Amino acid sequence: MKIGLMTRWNAPSGQTSHAEPIGYAWLEMGHELKVFAPRGLDLALLCREDEPFVHRCFLQDVWGQRERDSYFFDPRPFLEEDYEIFVMEMACLMPMAEVLEIFPQIRKKARTLLVAHETGLPSDPDWYRFEWDRVVCFDERYKAFLSQAFPEDRISIIPFPCHPPLHGDKNEARLRLGLPLDKKIVFAYGFNLLQTHLGFLPVIEKLSGDYPVLLLFVTHHDSARVERQPGFLIVRDEMPTTADLYTYLHACDVYVQYVRGDEFKTQGVGVSSSVATCLGAGRPVLVPSYCNFFDLSGEEVIKYKDPDQIEQRIRDVFEDAAYVKENLLAAEEYATRNSGSEIAKRFLDLFNGLSDPSVPTGRR
Repeated sequence: MKIGLMTRWNAPSGQTSHAEPIGYAWLEMGHELKVFAPRGLDLALLCREDEPFVHRCFLQDVWGQRERDSYFFDPRPFLEEDYEIFVMEMACLMPMAEVLEIFPQIRKKARTLLVAHETGLPSDPDWYRFEWDRVVCFDERYKAFLSQAFPEDRISIIPFPCHPPLHGDKNEARLRLGLPLDKKIVFAYGFNLLQTHLGFLPVIEKLSGDYPVLLLFVTHHDSARVERQPGFLIVRDEMPTTADLYTYLHACDVYVQYVRGDEFKTQGVGVSSSVATCLGAGRPVLVPSYCNFFDLSGEEVIKYKDPDQIEQRIRDVFEDAAYVKENLLAAEEYATRNSGSEIAKRFLDLFNGLSDPSVPTGRR
């Protein structure tokens, strides 16, 4: 099968975390892939050299403040490349007006799908002008609001892909990273700022009274520093590849997604691409119960409701509590069931269904 995929690629984002595990799985299965990816900011964030099948052919409107007279969009790769399936990830951040102009030509040669990362219905009218053969979302929460814009029988639920289980030796990983072997290490990573974690530092300080503990904070876009950096804090300004990220995860004792109570989202829906990426590392994952990014999360993560509870949860991890071991088994099962290759197969099943003339596609 020949697949065209319009998405961010080889740059840190939720779109990348979704697209790459699936795209690589398609390639391993023998399918052809063409990726249409943005230039601009993404070129400064590249984790590695692009593959030959990647076309950098437009600028992405990440913050919704583009200047149309200086905007770059090259339609040639979309029109000249050979593909029978066209997938767009998160249309609201894509150059919708420009794609709409060539969308009739795309539809002449390919069935079209939107992967809806949007957390609610967008205000841009262009988003509603696309005539998708199928809209894919991650769970029932997404489907509930998307059904206001699309017929329900045109919406399919396919979960966000996880990294498959990949265990590693803790001491070996620490030696590779230059980290001490005799400490308990709490790992914080993701699209977070150190400033937003200041409320988490007192938790680690309390734990340091009973354990030799370090907080390892890895971020790639935060220049802020603590005025008086405590001895238990290590900050690394890095943008790790997935392989390097898993080395960090294997080196740590627990991975914590810290979200301040006054910052959690009260509207819309969401999923954590960072958690999906990290879930297969064989380390406990702690997430806040009050953030809608984890509304549907089950036993594969450990939830906390406030700073006191997060402290106790970390203590439980350090003490090998029975429920933590059960959580790790559930996380491994979840990451296996929703690995990139398994999710890629579900997309292929959907593609094959769209190729069957007996399946309604919404074409006019």
